[in-house]
This record gives sequence, structure tokens and C-alpha cells, in this order.
Amino acid sequence: MKTRTVRGITVLAAAGATAFAAPALASADPIDFQPIPVGCPAGIGLADTETVVDDEDASTGQIEYEIEQEGSGGGQIGWVNLGTLQLGTDALPGPVKDDEPAKVVDTGAGLVVSAVWGAHQNAGGQGCFLLPGIDLTDVPSAPAPNDGSGEDDNAGLGDA
Repeated sequence: MKTRTVRGITVLAAAGATAFAAPALASADPIDFQPIPVGCPAGIGLADTETVVDDEDASTGQIEYEIEQEGSGGGQIGWVNLGTLQLGTDALPGPVKDDEPAKVVDTGAGLVVSAVWGAHQNAGGQGCFLLPGIDLTDVPSAPAPNDGSGEDDNAGLGDA
């Protein structure tokens, strides 16, 4: 009886993860569930992730985590690559004047589940705690090939 229950829970969890991951993979930017700031009424900037496809700061097998607010900083990053089962933690830099806090993390290629949380200071100097924001990012093993024409291969795909 226990085996059936475990199998049933596993099937339900896999179905739920698939339903959750499909829309997230279509748009990995910004973080799917934003961190919730507690204790800073002015709030924080939008948290996002970028891969080699989105940004020149991230290379193959990396994710750049960023909070879109100059002069803010702090927070923790925890991640697990579901394809390789690698995991790790890192920290966003503290407040830097005239720059957004960003951290490039070597996750390896594959589907990466990550969370951003912890002590943070917004651009107004207010200290707060970020309740975890959760993200799913499909990290490519290589950037999309360019046909050499100098034009974006995806240009016009969404145009009618």
C-alpha cells in the first residue's frame, strides 16, 4: 500500500512541476515569483535572471541574477540544476552607488530552480528582508547559432 501512495505522490508532483515549468520556460525573465520585501515600504526593484541568450555578462552554463535598482544590494541566491543535481549558494553584492546588484553564477546547462532571499537594502537606504522569490531557468548549453547574416534569427517571429 505504501508503494502505491509514494508512486501516486510522485506522479502528482511530476505533473505539477511540468505544469509549473512549461510557462516559466517560455519566459525566464524576470524571476517567476518575485521576492517579497518585508520592512522597507519603498520596496525593491524587479529581480531577474539572464542567460547567455539574453546578456553578454553570462556565458554558457551561467545565470546572472540581478535586482533592477541602482544603489541597492544584498540578498542570497540558492540554486539546484535538476539535470545534473548540482547545487550551490551565493550572495548578491552589497549596495553600490550607480550600479545594480548582480551576480553571475556557474550552474551548468539544464533546468535550474533557484531562490533569491535574505537581508537587502533598497536604493532609499531602507533595510528589509526578502521572502524567497522562486525561478525556473532553462540554461542553454550554447548560444543560439547565428546564420552569419548579422540579423537576429528570431526577429519578426512574434509579428503578425
